Amino acid sequence: MLKKLREQSPLIVCITNDVVKPFTANSLLALGASPIMSGEKKEADDIMKHAGALLLNIGTCSEDKIPLYTEMAARANQYNVPIVLDPVGYGASEFRKDLTDTLIRNYDIALVKGNAGEIQALGGQEGASKGVDSIFKGNVLKIAEAAEKLLKVPVLVTGETDAFVSSSEKLTMHNGHSFQEKITGSGCVLGAITAAFLAVNNSSKSIVHAVSLYNIAAKRAALKANGPGTFAASLIDEIYLFKAEDDKEKRVMHYE
Repeated sequence: MLKKLREQSPLIVCITNDVVKPFTANSLLALGASPIMSGEKKEADDIMKHAGALLLNIGTCSEDKIPLYTEMAARANQYNVPIVLDPVGYGASEFRKDLTDTLIRNYDIALVKGNAGEIQALGGQEGASKGVDSIFKGNVLKIAEAAEKLLKVPVLVTGETDAFVSSSEKLTMHNGHSFQEKITGSGCVLGAITAAFLAVNNSSKSIVHAVSLYNIAAKRAALKANGPGTFAASLIDEIYLFKAEDDKEKRVMHYE
């Protein structure tokens, strides 16, 4: 699947957190995709005609951005472009909650991706969230299951252990490194990489490939890093250097 992605170089429309735009774009380029960091609703139709996937990350959301989110989502649905929704900070404010709920209710979403605190709140469960960080110690698979059951949308919970649940399968993934929690935008970049794989094949298999690649690359990057700062740069390098056979050799997961 990685080979196909690099051959196609799909256009990934990123409506994302202002804090992570360069990191996200560089990671997608290293992967082999073609990012566009759009910020204008008037170009939604033109862009979505050629897009492979849409990332909606509400990390730096505001009232004036709502028309951008909704227009991009509408055009993505019109042209059958898969949408990855990253509800950053869901539960931290009523504004973020209402925005996310509206997007899930009104548009077809291919994947909802968030940390345990965000997905726990999305699933209607009691949880704790401080800004965009999660405060959670528990069973992430159960968190994902509850959210998927309520939302009827595939759900990915990211963290020390990643959990993915769809209508047909559920599993946990156990690669990655603690440095991922020490840099801003790590989860945001995973959302973009997942969107790139969905552009090639809109399936659960693509989501698993994306998470495995990213976490294995992170583990390798950590071996070459002196700390979080050098880790971020090394992570982009390891995404670029990743080969398809690396995934099968190093992937650690458990199907339930």
